[in-house]
Amino acid sequence: MRSVVSVFLTMAVALLLVTPALAQQPADHQATPPLVQLLQSKGILTADEAATISRASSAEEANAKLAQLLVSKGLISQQDYNNTVTAATPGGAQLVNAVATTPPKKSFFSFVKNDPDAVPEGPSVIPAVAPVQTLPIDLPKDPKGLIPDIKLGSGAMLQPYGFIKATAIYDSSNSGGTTFGNNDFPLPMLLGDTGPDGGSQFHTKMRSTRLGTNFYWPSSKWDLIITGKVEFDFEGDFTEVNNRNVSALRSSQASIRHAWVRMDTHLGGLPVFAEFGQDWTLLASSTMPDILETTQLMAFFGNMYERLPQIKGGVQFHAGNLVIEPEAAVVMGAFGDANLANTTPFCTTETSAECLANTPFVPASSVAEQLNTRFGARIGSDSGESGVEGRIVFRYPLFHDKSVAPAQIVFSGHHATGSEIVTHGQLATAQSQTNVELPGLTACATPDPVTGLCKVAQFFPTGFRFDIPQNIWTAEFQLPTPWITLVGKYFRGGDTRFFFGELNSTFADTMGLKPIANTIAVSGDNIPFVNVNGAPVFAKLRPTRSQGGFVQASFPLSRIFHADPEGHNAGWTVAFTGGLESTSAKDVRRTGANDLLGSGYFATTLRYKVNRWASIINETTWYETRCALNDRGGCTAAKLYRGVEATNAHDWRNEFGTVITF
Repeated sequence: MRSVVSVFLTMAVALLLVTPALAQQPADHQATPPLVQLLQSKGILTADEAATISRASSAEEANAKLAQLLVSKGLISQQDYNNTVTAATPGGAQLVNAVATTPPKKSFFSFVKNDPDAVPEGPSVIPAVAPVQTLPIDLPKDPKGLIPDIKLGSGAMLQPYGFIKATAIYDSSNSGGTTFGNNDFPLPMLLGDTGPDGGSQFHTKMRSTRLGTNFYWPSSKWDLIITGKVEFDFEGDFTEVNNRNVSALRSSQASIRHAWVRMDTHLGGLPVFAEFGQDWTLLASSTMPDILETTQLMAFFGNMYERLPQIKGGVQFHAGNLVIEPEAAVVMGAFGDANLANTTPFCTTETSAECLANTPFVPASSVAEQLNTRFGARIGSDSGESGVEGRIVFRYPLFHDKSVAPAQIVFSGHHATGSEIVTHGQLATAQSQTNVELPGLTACATPDPVTGLCKVAQFFPTGFRFDIPQNIWTAEFQLPTPWITLVGKYFRGGDTRFFFGELNSTFADTMGLKPIANTIAVSGDNIPFVNVNGAPVFAKLRPTRSQGGFVQASFPLSRIFHADPEGHNAGWTVAFTGGLESTSAKDVRRTGANDLLGSGYFATTLRYKVNRWASIINETTWYETRCALNDRGGCTAAKLYRGVEATNAHDWRNEFGTVITF
């Protein structure tokens, strides 16, 4: 469509230049030509620019001014101008053979990731591999005069974009096991037995397809540029309604990815911005691997990232070619509680065999909340505090070559607090099914009159609460060169589960003592108690500590082997990606953790870019997971793989498909 628009504008200029009516009225300098009026009504020309053209002393001068304005606005290229309009002669401006196809125009959303227009016009060389930047620091450009794909009556300009991805996938093993089931994306292994063999799987997949729209709201009176984005994919839940019951396998739902508005202006001559809505987090999301599998995107294998509702802002400093941009954000406190997967067993009948065996009891009135705690992961909002994030970006062009992107180094950090709440009612009800009377607890005011023993609930007449800190930091780099592009990320912190750092969230610090009772918090988390000097003390949940990262090396094969930039072999690249995540063995052995020590990942991605819209990609991945070992060389908690106990497991995965962008 953009090529059609460019051709239309070129033809419009040509039509204006040969319109006899304009040449027949050289004296009527105040009459605005109809085409100029049309361009003004579309927002392409301002009132001042239209008036300037109308005041031209001749038709030739008006033609020249209009053509120059269209060149300056990027609507037609200088080459279009040269090929269409010759220098003025005594007979007036003349036409030469016009080029029917024109290079794609640069979009005013070229600062936005996944913008299909953000490509060089007619490159003379094959460009180097550009890093994937979800949070680029390029300033948005004022699109005044450009024709959007869609223009609303309010004046807002829209530019739809997206891609359609269709792939076929083979896995040698079922990474989800019996716990997380059948998946078309990688998960850490040892999550459940795979059966008598590895549990090989084959999937075809379309749900990674994405659709989005960039927005621009014109503001000619202020030093203010307002942009926005709405984007969604089809990675959501599978429906359970009757007309999708049998066919749920192919009916994944659309889900929101991005929805934000950004305002850019200047303060003291410095570019500043504020953004409101759901976007990539400043923590860890600046650098991404360029791989085919984007459902998980190396989640739990060394690539930490997220998207969150937030309010953020930043300022940009320039020192020659060096750009420095510090940013800060207020985000929703978010914790990926392990109970969100509903793996914590519970029962609803106090006298059942389950409850008598000390499985946590959940009253019937709380079952719905237990099964739906995914909404909000409430311990973050229950703290009454926001999360805070910050990052600082250093950008510098290592190579002064337009075909090589500038290098970036990024540091980011995050802090949030979660609160676990246990009400007295929950404590008393839950505690009535296990260890009702606890020997050695002597400090209660009203012991049982028969046994003289105490119940745990008596020690907490109003319930209790405690906080869980979440502190994480990262370092990232993007180093493009003409021959190899290196990108990578390192993260370290506690409770990184929500940000896909590792699968553990917290562990119960029982201080090395044997639990004497337990209860269920409002969030659904299990809280054990231990006996300390004759009084019950709840075991606080503490964040499991982890670290990890990835490195990717991408090679522009076509550029290295000097392929013709206009030939069929101009689009070959290959990338090698390695990732690693490891968790503190001391933490994962504790109560409430899953005993998984870490996972490794290696992928080879071969890509052939047919043209600016279509790519064919093959990706082969090997990944594995290890458990924490005990003194006997086995897992601290027994893990099954292929029906027998194992200390590690792996999967070979191959994904092949096409990606069509628009």
